[in-house]
Amino acid sequence: MDVHAEAHPGEVVITPDPLALVKRIAQRSWRYAVALVTALVILGIVFRHQLNWGDFPTWVMAITTLLAFLAAAFAGLVAYELLGVEATRDLKASEQRLFAAEERKRLADERTAQREADRRAQASKVTAWFNFFEVIRDNGTLDGTWGATIRNASELPILDVRIFYYWVNDRHDGSPWTTEQRYASVDRIRVIPPGQSRNQELPERVRSMAQECNDNVYLVGVEFTDANGIKWFRDERGALHDPNTGVVP
Repeated sequence: MDVHAEAHPGEVVITPDPLALVKRIAQRSWRYAVALVTALVILGIVFRHQLNWGDFPTWVMAITTLLAFLAAAFAGLVAYELLGVEATRDLKASEQRLFAAEERKRLADERTAQREADRRAQASKVTAWFNFFEVIRDNGTLDGTWGATIRNASELPILDVRIFYYWVNDRHDGSPWTTEQRYASVDRIRVIPPGQSRNQELPERVRSMAQECNDNVYLVGVEFTDANGIKWFRDERGALHDPNTGVVP
């Protein structure tokens, strides 16, 4: 057998060797040929007195015709065997190409997914929610208030943090609730170090827009830049938006 590499590395297809195939066919067929010759000899002996054997040229012509017939039959058998081998080889080669293409696609998808996971690794650890916390007023008193808490649970700092407040519109009739942006901070938190949180109090003018103020009434979104300089936005429902999608507050 001859082995040849196909178009893609790693794919090997076996090309049939016609000479070896002929040898195999001959090894399988010689018994039938011997049996045929033996049968002809026996028939010749049995009917030697009843048949008109003709002259020498007639015998030469008959033998030549018989040999030509046998050669044609043998060539047809070889061609049939070669066709079967070629069909099997083509099928295996097609299966190998299909498998190789699927494997390349799988590996490419895995690499793409890993690159995306690496790119989102820090941003996925940054969260924000509407929270109740204590603040120290200018007069030194400790007061409880509502606002945004931003948590950087990553191992690197985040920069230029901007807060967004959303009012929740819930009809309490089983229909999906919606949100309406009520405030976007102008001032940015310059940096939140790794593993730390920052609180921002809800502005009074926003708080006065609703009769109640709690985490059922307001939600928080946050915009920030990771250590690689990529800007991200986590919306009020907690979804992290890739800046390449065009989803911006």
